[in-house]
Amino acid sequence: MIDILIVLAIILSLALIVLVTIQPRQNQLFSMDATSNIGKPSYWQSNTLVKVLTLLVSLALFILLLTFMVITYK
Repeated sequence: MIDILIVLAIILSLALIVLVTIQPRQNQLFSMDATSNIGKPSYWQSNTLVKVLTLLVSLALFILLLTFMVITYK
């Protein structure tokens, strides 16, 4: 059981690294971003699939690591 969790954690962490790496960089003007983009969904409109997959993989990895900690605690 623990071996399966370790392998799954390695796979999820590598997938998260790849997903974060392939996301495009965005230019930020901090003087403009603080006021002009509040409440606007512009972040999710480009590359939605990659961003949603990144969010889901990171949540799955977080839950897996919490489960692994609970199982191995004695």
